[in-house]
Amino acid sequence: MPMISPHIVLLLLLSIFASCAAANSAPTFCKCTCFKNSTLIQLGPQTTSSSPGTTTINEAAAAHHSLRSLHDRAASSSCTQCTRAFCLSLNLPICKDAEENDALAMCFQRDSRKDQFIVWGFILGTTGLLGWATTKRVVEMRENKRATAAAAAAQDRGAYIPISRNSER
Repeated sequence: MPMISPHIVLLLLLSIFASCAAANSAPTFCKCTCFKNSTLIQLGPQTTSSSPGTTTINEAAAAHHSLRSLHDRAASSSCTQCTRAFCLSLNLPICKDAEENDALAMCFQRDSRKDQFIVWGFILGTTGLLGWATTKRVVEMRENKRATAAAAAAQDRGAYIPISRNSER
């Protein structure tokens, strides 16, 4: 059975650690809840990508967030910024006529490096085990095919009767 080279395993581990080190930090979000409606606001500097920096639960809030400029978004990724006053200062449609007691703010991170490492480790581990099982099965099938071919060739030769030297005397 073929063995995986230790150099390949080392290269794979180094590439995993390099990708973890090069990854951007996990995005921080502030969840603003007014009455029963919630909106997620990404904290920190925003990139100029085609996808919006906020995820909304309410359609009215989605329309409002699409109109806001990058300048109006939060410039810090610190959770200390995520307060009830912060949510009310954004003048969100879901917080219209809301007082500070009606608002709730919660800060959290998505896709931390630890989570990414665990998920990628599981994917790579599962793929490696499936590859090993497949390789093992292919090798077994080849060995069975060779044994079957050898048995068939032996039948074609006819009966084999060993001649012993003791019978000649």
